[in-house]
Amino acid sequence: MAHDPDDKRALFQQVVDDILDQIRDGRLNPNDPLPSARKMADLYGVASMTAQRALRELQHRRVTYSVAGKGTFVHPDAFDLLRGGVLREPIDNPDLRRRVAAYLADQQAITIRYHHARTADDKNAALHDLLRHADTNSDLIDEVIKYQADRSNFAQQPEHLPRPNHDDQAPSPAKRSRSNRNRAPKQ
Repeated sequence: MAHDPDDKRALFQQVVDDILDQIRDGRLNPNDPLPSARKMADLYGVASMTAQRALRELQHRRVTYSVAGKGTFVHPDAFDLLRGGVLREPIDNPDLRRRVAAYLADQQAITIRYHHARTADDKNAALHDLLRHADTNSDLIDEVIKYQADRSNFAQQPEHLPRPNHDDQAPSPAKRSRSNRNRAPKQ
């Protein structure tokens, strides 16, 4: 898409608005990668610095996130944000934030591998790797849940999903600690 010379908006804003439109209409989904600034400059017919400014603006708006050495990706909450929803508070612990970003980048790479798989065996291998990735990182997932719970920052269930009736539910079984998972039950 080349920029429109009759458009009075700044060039970087034209790029930002086009990317926002792509998110709104589903051409870009959560965790999808964006082109590099250089590729984006070529796509939009703008200078590389203009594309970089557009990428910074998207990240400033919390519509994207970047992973060092991996690129820029659509934020998981971008669609909800653009529809007027409220974002969950960001993780302000730098180490936890870095570990979550690395986890998401690895998850995205496996998901891309799944979508590009040509055989059922390759798809199954990618799914297996995705499950193993989540299992391997279960401590990180638990840590993020605890981090958010400690700040009373609970994620809200999407409205289109049915809400359980808590009066009819049996209490959920207690989760065994990791150290007890592989032990035989006591006799």
